[in-house]
Order: sequence, then C-alpha cells, then structure tokens
Amino acid sequence: MPPPPRRPFRPRPPQTQAREHGTSWEKSADWYDRIIGERGSELYQAVVIPQALQLLNPKRGERVLDLGCGQGVFSRALAQKGCQVTGVDAAPTLIQKARTYPVKPPVRYLARDAAQIEDLGEFDAASAILCVQNMEHLDVVSAAAAKVLKPGGRMLWVVNHPAFRIPRQSSWGIDEPRKIQYRRTDAYSSTLSIPIIMHPGKADSESTVSFHRSLETLTACGFSAGLRLSGIGEWYSHKESQPGPRAKAENRARKEFPLFLALLWEKPAV
Repeated sequence: MPPPPRRPFRPRPPQTQAREHGTSWEKSADWYDRIIGERGSELYQAVVIPQALQLLNPKRGERVLDLGCGQGVFSRALAQKGCQVTGVDAAPTLIQKARTYPVKPPVRYLARDAAQIEDLGEFDAASAILCVQNMEHLDVVSAAAAKVLKPGGRMLWVVNHPAFRIPRQSSWGIDEPRKIQYRRTDAYSSTLSIPIIMHPGKADSESTVSFHRSLETLTACGFSAGLRLSGIGEWYSHKESQPGPRAKAENRARKEFPLFLALLWEKPAV
C-alpha cells in the first residue's frame, strides 16, 4: 500500500528516560542465551520463524541483513534457505554466542550498532525480529537500512504487538460473570521507554529498555526512510490450555489478541 502524505517525523519524547538502563542486551547475554539458545524459544520455533520466513519470502542466493540478530536464531533460518546472511547486534557476547552455532552456508556476524551498516554493501532483504522495541533510535536505523537495501528490496519487522503487549501497561483479566478472559491496556498512544528487570526479585538484577510506540509512531519511522508498507501480519499463540474451568476462555482469548505484529517494508524500485 502507498505511504500516507509525507510529513515531518516528530515522535513524542519518551516519558521515562533510558539512560540508566541501556538498550544493549550485553549485560544479559549469558542468561538470554540459556533461554533462547541455538533454535530459539518455543514461540520462536512454532510461530515467529515460520511466519517470518513466509512473509519475507527469502530466496536462495539473496543477500540478507539480519539486524539485532542476537545469537543468530533467525540468521541461521535464513542461511538454511540458501541466503548469504550478515547478522548484526550491539551485544558482542551475543555475537560470540552466535558464532558457536554452526550453519551452512555460514553467517557473517558483526558486533555493531544497527545504524552503523553503511559499509556492508547492498542487500536484497533485511530483517529485524523482536528487536525493534529495543531500538531507541529506530528512525536512524530505518534510514540506514533503507540506504543499504537494493531498489525493490524488502525489510521485515516483527515486534511484540504494540496494542496488546505493552510492558507494565497491559495485562490479562477475568470477567467471571461472562466467563471471558480479556486484555486490559492502560496506555497506548504515548511513546514510552520502559525498564525491563531481567531477574525480578534479585536486588542487583541487570535491566534493559523496551520502547513502546503506537502503530502510527512505529510506521512513521519506516515511512520517513522512504519505504512503502507492502505487507502486515498479526500472529497468535499456538498454545492450548489444559482442561479446566477457564480453558475455554483462555483459548478464545489467545485467538482474539495477537502476540506479534509483523510489518513488511519495500524500497521503491524507482
């Protein structure tokens, strides 16, 4: 679909400053790798990877840039499709972890900011899988990615759904009289930087930041980089509750409230 009329991009300033926490997952790299590992979590394997591959539609021989690649779960999925993959992440330890997981053809991994990619050449496609919400300077990253995409190239973002999965601002509730489970959202339009405590209850737990953006603010980053929105997906949990008094309500709610939002961008050919 064509972009809306161009206008200056002025996102609302985050209401909570992120300076004290930092956006890199370097401090939590070992813990994160124990959770995600070589193949990714159950949700990665059952929902994110297959649907991301379907929407991005990588082709054998294409050069693909995987931004915020972490320990390379999606980078390896792309390589297994025959792509020439470059994975970039700001956390050096996660890049080191990625290099320990073999795949053919091999992936080139680089420890650097996702905006510092101008020297990597041109790419047929790019991906940013569940990392966009950790990018404070998404407008800068979008512009940098648009520059290295070939004309007609595409880029896929996958994010926690900005309407239903907002840290500290969304939660489940039960309406007992109506026997339904509902999703409560306490904030949506405001741009927020939300500290995420990695180990709740641990006094000296490290933390990172999740940046919440409304759909309008989120897509403005891509439009301001000159990209077109060519596809969209809302992806749901694959899980089913064990039999019990709330199983029906829980299963219905899973099919009503998507976990992830996928946005497929395209660089105009001319």
